Amino acid sequence: MNRKTITLFVGLAAALVIALVGWSLTRAESLTESDTFKNPILPDGADPFLYEHDGSYVYTQTTGSNVTIWRTDSPTELATAESKVIWQPTKGERDIWAPEIHFLNDRWYVYYAAVMPGEVHKMYVLESETSDPFSDYTEKGVIEDASGKWAIDGTVIENGDDLYYVWSGWEGDVNVSQYIYIAEMSDPMTISSERVELSRPTYDWESLGAPPAINEGPQILMKDDYIHIVYSASGSWTDYYQLGMLTATTDADLMDPDAWTKQAEPVFASSDDVFGPGHASFVTSPDGSEDWIVYHAARAEGSGWTRNVRMQPFTWEDGMPVFGEPVSTDEALPLPSGQTGSLALDVEETITADGPLTLRLDIPEGGRYHVVLYVENQMETPYTLTHDEKSVRGMALANDGNAPTENIVVFDAMAFDSGATTLEVTSEGESDVTRVELRREN
Repeated sequence: MNRKTITLFVGLAAALVIALVGWSLTRAESLTESDTFKNPILPDGADPFLYEHDGSYVYTQTTGSNVTIWRTDSPTELATAESKVIWQPTKGERDIWAPEIHFLNDRWYVYYAAVMPGEVHKMYVLESETSDPFSDYTEKGVIEDASGKWAIDGTVIENGDDLYYVWSGWEGDVNVSQYIYIAEMSDPMTISSERVELSRPTYDWESLGAPPAINEGPQILMKDDYIHIVYSASGSWTDYYQLGMLTATTDADLMDPDAWTKQAEPVFASSDDVFGPGHASFVTSPDGSEDWIVYHAARAEGSGWTRNVRMQPFTWEDGMPVFGEPVSTDEALPLPSGQTGSLALDVEETITADGPLTLRLDIPEGGRYHVVLYVENQMETPYTLTHDEKSVRGMALANDGNAPTENIVVFDAMAFDSGATTLEVTSEGESDVTRVELRREN
């Protein structure tokens, strides 16, 4: 059996013990607190929405069947964050898309799109019972303008004391094209004006994959005296999904289409090895010193709606965001400023069906930890993690593309005592392991 063993030690004390007892080891590595992370931060997901409030982050994304929220202090560790299903369909709702969560007037409001029996896609709103995002929620019904047309991807602009709703919708009753609309709100649950069109696909790069031509997924980004609507354009099922941007000043009449300037070129698009980046949201780092974009991308070239979630920092120039190119999953990024790291080790190992990976770890402090593997795989690959005769399962998802890509495998938390600990990872297929992390359970 081709058995691979990595022996990991934390701290000088462990090294001294080894020297004293005379163990002979072919490899000794240190498992240390990392100051970097790698994408993807979630192995599966679309329409990511990350919201920062009072020093923590609340997250939601499309599940298709319910509305789930996650909460964490470490934005790169959403895969091991605590979660709660806050709403499930009871009236036959289906195709539940692109939820967002906003804190307004001391309550949390969740906006999501769904199809009711006999209806087309429309937007709905939930209201929290308390200021705790994990409290119970009440259905407040549909949120729409007087036209009642097909609508998805609702979001909110807070400009001083004024509230506006922005979404993607149809001009008529046929799926010809999706436009970006805006309307005034009288409160977080009510649209109080007629809708106004702000953008329709007019450039070639907005209509790739058409029909239909698409402007969707509007997100709000504010800086200095500017309000930006960053939206997704072209077919979400293609490698050409990308971000465009509209900009107005904070003192403008936001209901006037002429107050908004549309960028002639995309502001965030596919690179040589990242495809279809879109439907972004924006947060600052835990210490507030950095700005970050959170977005989904195809897991591999040509994988379409098979996507995962990623994040990276961006900068500003004269009040305008500069996103640069999507960062490759091969590249380690510095953690968001103010976030502490997990125990981590970069490795180059291969797991096969007859060649398990054995990890000998020196756990610095006992407790419950999630083990997270970063792997390169192409096909769906199941894993089993065994410790102290107990086993948990994990899965590397298929990328539906033509080559292996980076993914993460997250195991349920297990209890570890401090000191030397041995773990074994087995797999029913072959994949390369590039990184191992231990994340303390929340």
